[in-house]
Amino acid sequence: MVRTLLIRGMVVGIVAGLLAFGFAKVFGEPQVDRAIAFEDQMDRAKGEAPGPELVSRAVQSGVGLLTGVVVYGTALGGLFALAFAFAYQRIGRLSARATSALLAAAGFVAIFLVPQLKYPSISPSVGQPERSGIEANCFS
Repeated sequence: MVRTLLIRGMVVGIVAGLLAFGFAKVFGEPQVDRAIAFEDQMDRAKGEAPGPELVSRAVQSGVGLLTGVVVYGTALGGLFALAFAFAYQRIGRLSARATSALLAAAGFVAIFLVPQLKYPSISPSVGQPERSGIEANCFS
């Protein structure tokens, strides 16, 4: 049973990774390209030379992004399947659907909500150039 659940979880993770790749390509990459263009424009205005490009932007936004999200999705799907296999019928008499919903909610809280509350995505030093994001987080 565990082997079957693990394979199913990993397959679902691959599908989720492919969907995440499509979403990132359509909605995320144009914003990243705009941010890079803005940084390049600011560097040119300061008279600074652009830094060396270790990995081309085409590789980063193509095969690199695809590899990253598919591997991450596969791993997360496999870990979820193993956690479900361990927790099923050990958390009271919940059905399979209720157990998976409870695990998904717990994962959301542990992986996203708590870190987001502790370390918000906008640094407290925004608008205060004299304070870096690290200092602002260390002393808050």
